[in-house]
Amino acid sequence: MTSSIRLGRIFGIPLNINYSWLIIFGLVILLMSSRFADLYPRWPVAAHWIVAAVTTALFFLSVLLHELSHSLVAVARGIQVKGITLFIFGGVSELAHEAHRPMSEFVVTIVGPATSLAIALVCGSLWFALDGGPTYVGAILFTLAAINLSLGIFNMLPGFPLDGGRVLRAALWGATGNYWLATRIAIRSGQALGGLMVAGGILWAFYGNFQGLWVSLVGGFLLFVASGNYRQEATRNFLKIIRVGDALPTQWPVVSGSLPAFSPEALMSLSRSNYLGLLVAGSDYGVVTGQDLTQVGAAADPGLTLDRLKRPLSEFPLLDADASALEALELMDARESFVAVILRNGLPLGLVSRTKLLSLVTERRQRRNRLGILG
Repeated sequence: MTSSIRLGRIFGIPLNINYSWLIIFGLVILLMSSRFADLYPRWPVAAHWIVAAVTTALFFLSVLLHELSHSLVAVARGIQVKGITLFIFGGVSELAHEAHRPMSEFVVTIVGPATSLAIALVCGSLWFALDGGPTYVGAILFTLAAINLSLGIFNMLPGFPLDGGRVLRAALWGATGNYWLATRIAIRSGQALGGLMVAGGILWAFYGNFQGLWVSLVGGFLLFVASGNYRQEATRNFLKIIRVGDALPTQWPVVSGSLPAFSPEALMSLSRSNYLGLLVAGSDYGVVTGQDLTQVGAAADPGLTLDRLKRPLSEFPLLDADASALEALELMDARESFVAVILRNGLPLGLVSRTKLLSLVTERRQRRNRLGILG
């Protein structure tokens, strides 16, 4: 997420705080201090604020633990995690890609609410064990137990993008074998849930409880995110039917490694690849990208050959020509590479860039839309 402050890393996972979190942090302290003032009128005023601040800090630590549990299980399941971000509506674990199997999605998802419920159980048990103990500690423990219990239950509501919506998708995906169908149902459920929260919150506020405005705001956020996820997943579904081999020209320039790097023949072949790169033949195939030549510069040793400059294929994402555009983009993201090598029967056919893939996707989508209109 943008507009965030990088705090550091936890277990190697980047931790960010969105600027909106600072607003909600202060607001929660304000609301909790007011609540504690109502419940414990004999406390000193300073105590209301101190206990509220401590409770709020521990609450957001609970949210962090919730998201961290998602991230750690995702990493254990082979899913790269780009980071964890805390923001106005809680937190989000930014995964590099969605789970590839229903069980992976289920396990990665269910651990979050389970963590919240476990925190609620621990805090509730300590509160019960310390009954009659320090009032301040008891108030903090009881509040944390109640909040985490509510958080765990709310997150399990069956509407995407809540954890319950993802669990619903995993269950439907596993039962039907159809990821796109399961996603559509889970997202529509999330849109319905968001709509109900918006309407119910407004009605609640109309009858004098202004907490309903917050319920409406959260519902509106769910509705907005669910609709955005629908468009994103529709794009992902479309990417699955496009083969990366379709992004290659009929013949990719393959040149001899003995050629001087800046010879007319090498530069002509590079121009035929739109300056993306060359496949260099020799005892082993290798790649010289346009970027490699730019970095060396035309003033390099005239005797520099492509063989000396080439990099092994293993340095690049390797994809079969029949792989989907979605697989290609996810692998290029994971390897942080702007180009991938396309293979057929283990032999390189050519190079494809992220830009070329996205251009092909746009072209195919426009063609499909035109055919839809004509039909």
